[in-house]
Amino acid sequence: MMKEVVTSIIFFALAFGFVSLTETQVITMEKYIPVMIFLILVSIITLLLFKDVTINYFKNLNWKRSLILISSSLLVHFLVSYVVINFFPRPEWPFSSKGASFLLMNNYYVWAKPLDVFVQQLFILLLVLRLSKFGLSLKNITILFMFGFGLIHIFQIFKTDLIIGLTFTVGAIVSSFIYPYMILKKNNGFAYNFMIHLLMYNIASILAYTLY
Repeated sequence: MMKEVVTSIIFFALAFGFVSLTETQVITMEKYIPVMIFLILVSIITLLLFKDVTINYFKNLNWKRSLILISSSLLVHFLVSYVVINFFPRPEWPFSSKGASFLLMNNYYVWAKPLDVFVQQLFILLLVLRLSKFGLSLKNITILFMFGFGLIHIFQIFKTDLIIGLTFTVGAIVSSFIYPYMILKKNNGFAYNFMIHLLMYNIASILAYTLY
């Protein structure tokens, strides 16, 4: 069992890193339409490669409620983006804002970020379901996510500043308690996670544009 668990975690980390680096460093955030196409292709390929897992999960969803949740979160995202871009003065950041799309509030953030969140949540869904299948309890899965997500996001401290970096890290740790629980214990957990994940970025953008 341990071998399967380690393999799943390594595969998740590699897939997550590949997608993140490709969209932000290879294609780059300036080319948001190619990024969107790339993320759509990643979503389709992932769903097809792991259809034995995804079909069983998604067929049990309340699709009406899931569509309402996702549509509502997208509406909030576009509304927040519009308000921040058009009515909030752009701060003079004391650091480079290149590495954080919600600071740039560019087309990538507005249009591609929801797809990026969808892909991340798809990877999270697959990892949680596989770890659960291999016998890990919700508590153990949460601990793994807490350390993994915390370590990944703590590097934001070096990319931005202490406040934003710590906010990202704390948000990631809190999410580690939410995402696995929603997937394993709640119907429409994937939709709730998508909504929460995107909302956290929206809140971060508002705070960044009001506090700096």
